[in-house]
Amino acid sequence: MTNNVQTTDQTPEHMALEGLKAKILGSIGLLKGKREVDEETVRELTRTLRRALLEADFNVRQAKELTERIERRLLEEEARPGVKLQTHAMNLIYTELVRLLGPAREIRPHNETVLMVGLYGQGKTTTTAKIAEWWRKHHGVKVAVIEADVHRPGAYEQLKQLLEDTPVEVYGEPNQKDAVKIVRNGIKAVGTADVLIIDTAGRDSLDDDLREELVKIAEIANATERFLVIDAQVGQAAGPVAQTFHELVGVTGTIVTKLDGTARGGGALSAVATTGAPIVFVGEGERVQDLEKFESDRFISRLLGMGDIKGLIDLAPEDLDQEEAIRLTQRLMSGRFTLTDMYTQMEMMSRIGTVDRILSHLPDGMFGMGSMSAGQKKQMQANLAKYRVIMDSMTQEEKDEPILLKSQRIRRIARGSGTSEKDVKELLNQWNRSRKMMRGMKGDRKMRKQMQSMMDFEDLEL
Repeated sequence: MTNNVQTTDQTPEHMALEGLKAKILGSIGLLKGKREVDEETVRELTRTLRRALLEADFNVRQAKELTERIERRLLEEEARPGVKLQTHAMNLIYTELVRLLGPAREIRPHNETVLMVGLYGQGKTTTTAKIAEWWRKHHGVKVAVIEADVHRPGAYEQLKQLLEDTPVEVYGEPNQKDAVKIVRNGIKAVGTADVLIIDTAGRDSLDDDLREELVKIAEIANATERFLVIDAQVGQAAGPVAQTFHELVGVTGTIVTKLDGTARGGGALSAVATTGAPIVFVGEGERVQDLEKFESDRFISRLLGMGDIKGLIDLAPEDLDQEEAIRLTQRLMSGRFTLTDMYTQMEMMSRIGTVDRILSHLPDGMFGMGSMSAGQKKQMQANLAKYRVIMDSMTQEEKDEPILLKSQRIRRIARGSGTSEKDVKELLNQWNRSRKMMRGMKGDRKMRKQMQSMMDFEDLEL
């Protein structure tokens, strides 16, 4: 099993490994306009690609092996008839990166005891809460957690607060300084849960006391899974860290946190090869529900700008009206788009996540948003709330028939929403641009087929 992973416990305006994505796409750009491959161009492409991986702190050996395989395949395998060389190269890089990260690993959440390990400040406690809620929500099982970090003040209170709105049971002894005793007592108190997760302490480095404590806890817990939580910004040090924890407890799965657009996260990704432990989950955001089951094909598809619509659907909260979402999508793809539709769309977006998180799941070319800068995404996020307030001051007739909105009505809406007439006009301009975009999509058969395939629609009445 070769490697890796990621998670984006990141600031909302960043997208996972955005810098690496740009450099990978830049290397593929060397083939633009070419009808046939030549050795010189292919070698330059793979040199550029290897440099991009190394700059992102990928393991040197892995970067070399990956690019050599891609170079060999580009020179030996012909593109299918009608497929551009750039697309052919993209497909090869996609398949090789998926192979590198390995297949998804299925964990049945029944009679599982999970031990969470990692250095201080890696996000173990937050990740513990996320995993607990994920298993409870997706599998309907009884989940309990034990807080065994006796070295960080407030760890138990933090875990309780993260899970306070869920039925997940949290066991801890805030005044107890013996972590082993807490685990032993916790297993007696909540050990009948379908899934029991034990959060342990971390240090800046693995000193003798922490090693001894972890080994004792591991013996008592007899955990079926041992997850290493690792910060992407650890860089090349991730390998030795992973190896040390693997020697102590036998790591079976990896979760990478804090992988934002500026992090050189390749070191953490390639560290999985050290343990042979695949990526199990991807964390995105700070909320307890911001967690995804890791699937290498979906992750690489997003990394390369190819999108992951099914993954986006998975982000939707349980109480989101799926039928309404499908009806709205059908309307958008038919070219019909009113302010009422825009309002519904904004409400759904706000419940799924940030603008950046949503766009990271869409193909770069979709809706013309692939080239948006981080600043533009941030501005779009800020506009969402303002535009909804403005539309709350409109009548239903005005939202259904925006053409009615002339100067007098615009002044009334601005006063009623506490905004300026300029803000109202900006909203109308945004609606008009979106409407034209939707009409363009209606005439784009390729885009419609892509959406139909990704959304699993049998028939869209357009």
